[in-house]
Amino acid sequence: MSVEFSDWEYRNIALAVVTQCAVLVHELATKGRASSARMHACLTPVYQLDADSVASLYPRPADFSEGMQVLQNSFDSKGLREHAEVVRYLLGMLVLQQHLSRAPAMLSEIAARLRDFGPEYTSGLGDPELLMKADCSRLARLYQDTISRLSFRIHVAGNPEHLRNQEVAEQIRALLLAGIRSAVLWQQLGGRRWHLFVYKKRIRDTLSDIRRKLISVSTH
Repeated sequence: MSVEFSDWEYRNIALAVVTQCAVLVHELATKGRASSARMHACLTPVYQLDADSVASLYPRPADFSEGMQVLQNSFDSKGLREHAEVVRYLLGMLVLQQHLSRAPAMLSEIAARLRDFGPEYTSGLGDPELLMKADCSRLARLYQDTISRLSFRIHVAGNPEHLRNQEVAEQIRALLLAGIRSAVLWQQLGGRRWHLFVYKKRIRDTLSDIRRKLISVSTH
């Protein structure tokens, strides 16, 4: 049994994906590890440049439940304090998306390179851990070659030992690229940063409705 969502709901699902990327970046920076299943869910849409619909980009919205919950919680003062770094990364990715939208040559380069190498992980051929590592390495290199050249930068804070680890650093850059990819979709669906302040209650209520729908489906 599948669930149908409106464009407004999908807009907020896309924002929740950006949030989940931010959560994973924070976990990697502070703990040196994060769930490979949640990372896979965030990275897969990066490669789908010509998706027929938003539903095909996010076929399993439940995979982003953590992002929905953190985003929902961050709209009150207590949650905002608790998730301060995650919100900072979220807003940073939205800013980078805006900068990227004004750099059509860079957008074209990113799209061309993504089409060129495609996802190793989703091929299903080989060891999933090694394929994920290869995916993150290539996406991180793409991030460094393109988005890192923009005037705005996201400063990732955490344990210096983890941040110096090459594999962790590559996973962080890959997730930032994935977050920006979903931020592009969020913007294409009408999302604007000021909505986060003006429509706080509506967004929070919508996320609650989406999560209820997903729970209802999972129990049937």
